[in-house]
Amino acid sequence: MLPSLLHVLLAVSTLPSFGQTPQPAQAPTAPPPSPPPAVKVGEAAPEFSLPYLAPKPDGGFETRQFSLAAVKGKQNVVVAFFPAAFSPG
Repeated sequence: MLPSLLHVLLAVSTLPSFGQTPQPAQAPTAPPPSPPPAVKVGEAAPEFSLPYLAPKPDGGFETRQFSLAAVKGKQNVVVAFFPAAFSPG
């Protein structure tokens, strides 16, 4: 049985090239460690405000500001950060 063209191409592609020395594989570098959190468990969060999009009644969105001071002592707040959650790629 004759080898298929794919087998021949795979065999040839694994041969070392003449005049070139093989390069050692480099281990992937680990990302730097994250900095320690600025707020410890049980501490009150520092004051901040963030922009957010709120739906308009007639369609579309408008930019509003959320301020932690506006809800302080009235309700609990959970802040979650999802980097690149709604971005392409």
